[in-house]
Amino acid sequence: MNVLKKIIVALLILLNVFQGVAQTNSYAKPEWGYYSAKDGFLFAHVVKWPKDGKLVIDRTIKPREARLISDLSKKMKIKLINDKLTIFLPEKAVNTDETVIKIKLMPNEDWANLKRYKKVNEALKAPGKKEKRVVFMGNSITDRWVDFRPEFFTKNNYIGRGISGQTTSQMLLRFRQDVIGLNPEVVVILAGTNDIAGNTGPITVPEIANNIFSMAEQARAHNIKVVLASVLPASNYSWSPSVNPVDKIVELNKLIKTYAEANNMVYLDYYSAMVNEDKGLIEAYGRDTVHPNAKGYSVMEPLANKAIKKALKK
Repeated sequence: MNVLKKIIVALLILLNVFQGVAQTNSYAKPEWGYYSAKDGFLFAHVVKWPKDGKLVIDRTIKPREARLISDLSKKMKIKLINDKLTIFLPEKAVNTDETVIKIKLMPNEDWANLKRYKKVNEALKAPGKKEKRVVFMGNSITDRWVDFRPEFFTKNNYIGRGISGQTTSQMLLRFRQDVIGLNPEVVVILAGTNDIAGNTGPITVPEIANNIFSMAEQARAHNIKVVLASVLPASNYSWSPSVNPVDKIVELNKLIKTYAEANNMVYLDYYSAMVNEDKGLIEAYGRDTVHPNAKGYSVMEPLANKAIKKALKK
């Protein structure tokens, strides 16, 4: 290991320590011992075993489960008693000077990023009587589209609701607030490439397609016309180099097209206009192997407009 790598490793260790200290300092110091934190877990170090076997921990802790380090096979009961968060310890104290309890915490992240558009959604006025509002639901390709070509959205009264890195599972969770709640006439759904990249874990191509279909069916149930877009071609993912996406993208697009045709929805084919001879993204249209540049978006825009007009006539 060279000097630079050693420095980086040391800094990461220090960062982990500081994060753990910051986390435990936010809790009231208990009478029975102290807390520590590491690798996303909280540890209760019990120096003074409570006589009644009930370990009261800080009320702000959000525990999912608790186990003795000396016996990780058994979960301990956690209950709120008289507004005191209590872990029920074994009847007999563990025969050591210090007993350590490993506490798995509830996740506190906004997994679907529901906060991203919450305020702008609340501030958005209801569409006028003659307004044909259109929402674009997607990932980074939609997210950056608004940045690269803002005039496309402003002049057409289109609303972008893309979030970089998102998978169809995350989009499905936020679909009601970021699409249905905006009362559009049409939704354009472009999703799936991050699923293939494995951004939120393993998922099959049919499962990806089913998530997209679930969004489409939610829209239709609320009288929103649906445009289902093909996944753009991609030869590889820089952030997930072990994945070969080429054939999976082709498979997913076939499923999307078949579903759209069977359900009288519009299929928007970006793929054919942007694919090269190796089934990747045409170099002139991309910032990399996945994301369009301004020229790429200029190819996509007339295709999107045509699909939206077709959907409005259905």
